[in-house]
Amino acid sequence: MISAHLRAAEDLFVFHVLNRPHSQVLAGKCLLLGGSTDLAEEAPGIRSGDLSGIEAREIPSWRRSWIFPPLELALIPDWEEKIEKIAVACLAEDIRSISGAPNWLLLFFDKLMQLRPGAPGLAKVFPRLELIIHGGIPFTPYRDRFRQLLEGTHAETRESYLASESSIALADRADGEGLRLIFDNASFFEFVPVAELTHAEPTRHWLANFETGIEYAVIVSTCAGAWAYILGDTVRFIDRDPPRLIVTGRTSYLLSVFGEHVIAEQIEQAIHSAATAIGAAVVDYSVGVLFSEADKVGRHSYFVEFADRIPDATGINTFTRTLDQALAASNADYHERRAGDFGLQPPRVETVPPGTFAAWMKSRGKLGGQHKVPRIINDAGLFASLREFVGKH
Repeated sequence: MISAHLRAAEDLFVFHVLNRPHSQVLAGKCLLLGGSTDLAEEAPGIRSGDLSGIEAREIPSWRRSWIFPPLELALIPDWEEKIEKIAVACLAEDIRSISGAPNWLLLFFDKLMQLRPGAPGLAKVFPRLELIIHGGIPFTPYRDRFRQLLEGTHAETRESYLASESSIALADRADGEGLRLIFDNASFFEFVPVAELTHAEPTRHWLANFETGIEYAVIVSTCAGAWAYILGDTVRFIDRDPPRLIVTGRTSYLLSVFGEHVIAEQIEQAIHSAATAIGAAVVDYSVGVLFSEADKVGRHSYFVEFADRIPDATGINTFTRTLDQALAASNADYHERRAGDFGLQPPRVETVPPGTFAAWMKSRGKLGGQHKVPRIINDAGLFASLREFVGKH
């Protein structure tokens, strides 16, 4: 599977060059902002660690000259120390491509801006930058912020959909045009309609008979021994030949305390619409459910971290109203629950200062690497932890 993951990385660069025939992306270095390459020994001869860290450690020696950072920096286990040292060191390198999760990349870019005061974006930091490779979490909430940072460069963004179990899909076209399924790289994929996932004998589609426009759960069998394993991701195909999909969320990423059945994709689009309505950029957010102690009437409760500035009260009111309207427009169940006597009250949006989500993740020992800020929180204890942290900070 390590070889399969490395081949997927090669495929992504092939797609980039196909879209940009005069590319010079391999004339410089690729900056990998992944997890620590320091692996823990679980038993004699058995080691574990971050997928991105394992991949970085397994890069063939002949490729190493194209990769940054060197192992002595990649091995640093403390995330904040690592990005500080990588940021300083990379300023002397000819960086042509950068790979990482969008939220952690933004934190890294903020560090670069501190080191280059007055630089409005990445154009002055990496003048030959061609490619940003992102994955792990949905890109929609970050798209506008990346567009600002990349202004003046010739860089494009390209998404990868990789999991520990398998390399699933890559962006072979422009940003937002879907991901091409990787069906020839040591994995066999099946797709079960999300509505049937709990059935005793759900319909199992494969490459020959999947349909576009259907919400599927991804099932994978691999050369590493996984057999009909449910990844936990949901996708929707937009093309058949070649098979191209978009990632819509997680099988567990659903808010439906009141029967509203709101999925991650709808929330992400609503957050983006709300931010656009007030001319702001969202760094991160999480949403859970709050109940009134008195009568059990409830609402969706959002914590939102904005870039640059916190909107004023009027801006937050517009943001909240637009968010609510966008969800109602995209989800009939949400519209019905909000309009009828179902107990779903208007959403509540609370802003948090810059750096709040990173600090919360650090307090949980989950800063950087492949750790993801939980967007939809159905775990009451975890949501209470976030609320308590925000209250103290």
